[in-house]
Amino acid sequence: MDLTLQPFRESLDQLLHSPDLPSLHAQVQRLAQALGFEHFIYALRVPEHFAQSSVLLVDGYPPGWTRHYMARDYHVHDPIIRYCSRNILPVLWHQVPGDAPGPEARQVMDEAAGHGLCTGLSVPLHTPHGEVGILSGTTSRVGRSARADIAQAQAHAHLLASYVHEAMRRLAPMPLQRPALSPREQQVLRWAADGKTSWEISCLLHISERTANFHLNAIAQKLGVFSRQHAIARALLLGLIQPRPF
Repeated sequence: MDLTLQPFRESLDQLLHSPDLPSLHAQVQRLAQALGFEHFIYALRVPEHFAQSSVLLVDGYPPGWTRHYMARDYHVHDPIIRYCSRNILPVLWHQVPGDAPGPEARQVMDEAAGHGLCTGLSVPLHTPHGEVGILSGTTSRVGRSARADIAQAQAHAHLLASYVHEAMRRLAPMPLQRPALSPREQQVLRWAADGKTSWEISCLLHISERTANFHLNAIAQKLGVFSRQHAIARALLLGLIQPRPF
């Protein structure tokens, strides 16, 4: 790794203000290589529906691998995806915790190694909008030395992931426009998510039951849903409501 802290910060600022996606790709590639990675990818899952969401990519993996991976739905068995969807700390690929991987997981990792993705580090990123991002950097090198070099880059890679995410959200067209819920609508929906009836919500918020139902109907219209349960699920998916406090 040949980046000192101050030049790295300056490079991150340049990355954040990339004028377009090709420029962002070039900036990330330069920083990834400076951290000792031969290949990288940033994948951002944007929640639209529980059954299927969009995935936006800044792809610096070897040609053909990402298309091969997506075509075979390898994300279903990928142990790195499994880890990153449930954790917030960076992870070295050889240290992914959990039970012994099954044959499908081993196949994913073996095929990745066959494409030169042998030793890797992945950084999960979970946003207030319900998005999940994963920055991965890899090398074709194997062995203790390669793992030590990758491990040394963890802190820088963690910071890099946050900047890539912010730049990508600014540049990439988000597939879904999130409706804005008023503070009162958020209050009503949070109580509904806790199983409260309209009458109970009215008592808790010191409003009439009719007003509580009015807010619930307005929320349903904004979210394009037809039931209270669907409104709750949709709002949670989009990150429009969160448990209190903060």
